[in-house]
Amino acid sequence: MKLGLIGENRAVEFFIEKKYQIIQRNWKFNKYEIDIIAIDNKELVIIEVKTRTNSLQNIKEIITKSQQKRIISAADSFIKENKIDLDVRFDMILVEKIIKSYKFTHIKEIFYPTFD
Repeated sequence: MKLGLIGENRAVEFFIEKKYQIIQRNWKFNKYEIDIIAIDNKELVIIEVKTRTNSLQNIKEIITKSQQKRIISAADSFIKENKIDLDVRFDMILVEKIIKSYKFTHIKEIFYPTFD
């Protein structure tokens, strides 16, 4: 199984344990994809999953500006298509494979939608 898919599966388990309601995985809009869409309390949470075997990169720089725009565009489409009326939050989870275990770094509100 590919590392990315393993990371996404582990991330879903992590969020279920935290009582998030997973409503969609790998939702596609044109060529864009949202890894996990969930509800946390009364917020729609758009979650980008990054899986690594080492985390040398600055965690806040993992999601580029162009990726942010694609995620925001896909999220906007999902919200309109499903007529969702909730506050929206953009999170990221870094899943690090360390030997035979996993370390999770969940960052809430990793970015905010900007209107350029």
